[in-house]
Amino acid sequence: MSLPYKNYIFDLYGTLTDIRTDEESRTLWKKTALYYTEHGAPYTGPELRRAYLRLCDAEQRRHRDPLYEIELRKVFRALYAEKGVRADRRRLEETAVFFRLTSLRYLRRYDWVLPSFAALRAEGAQIYLLSNAQSCFTLPELRVLELQDAFDGIVISSDARVKKPSPKIMEILLKRYDLSVSESLMIGNDQFSDVAVAHAVGMDTLYLQTETSGPYDPALQAKYELLDGDYGRLPALLGIQTN
Repeated sequence: MSLPYKNYIFDLYGTLTDIRTDEESRTLWKKTALYYTEHGAPYTGPELRRAYLRLCDAEQRRHRDPLYEIELRKVFRALYAEKGVRADRRRLEETAVFFRLTSLRYLRRYDWVLPSFAALRAEGAQIYLLSNAQSCFTLPELRVLELQDAFDGIVISSDARVKKPSPKIMEILLKRYDLSVSESLMIGNDQFSDVAVAHAVGMDTLYLQTETSGPYDPALQAKYELLDGDYGRLPALLGIQTN
């Protein structure tokens, strides 16, 4: 294999995809309240939003680690329970999908992703996903994005109960799939989570500055950086040889 790394670990949102959501929208809370009401848990939009935020805050406060990641299925279940409804797993999954679809404004896969993955595969690389996300949202979206079979392994923060930049979530990925730090490259668009988590374990990083990256911090410089949006340079940064 001619690639400089054996394992390529990607962030998802903002790195492989462009996504925009709006959880402040009154329409979101009104429609989700109607959804709950139709399933036996009557809410108004403002009431549901207050309860949702209260339950999220309470769940976060139960844990000392500021990088603990809550599991939103528990929140959706508690919202039903507060109205005397016992929701099964299927109902929770359907509620999560409804909530996400209603809040979603935009979602697309970047054009470079599939060609780059194919080139990495052709060279024998392994591809992994390490995402700060809710699996109840992300797993359905991977199918929509045609990425459900793109990875050799996946770790999502809501399942790991910890999020980047905590080294714990990277250690979960490394241990679960028996990966070596020196043979791996972390690729992401967020310096404060993706670059920082790689730095925490001594892993090389490729930073992609995208529309959702935020201001650049030179103190969190990655080994490789693409700051100008010229994805034509990306294969070379990944170590892919092109003719």
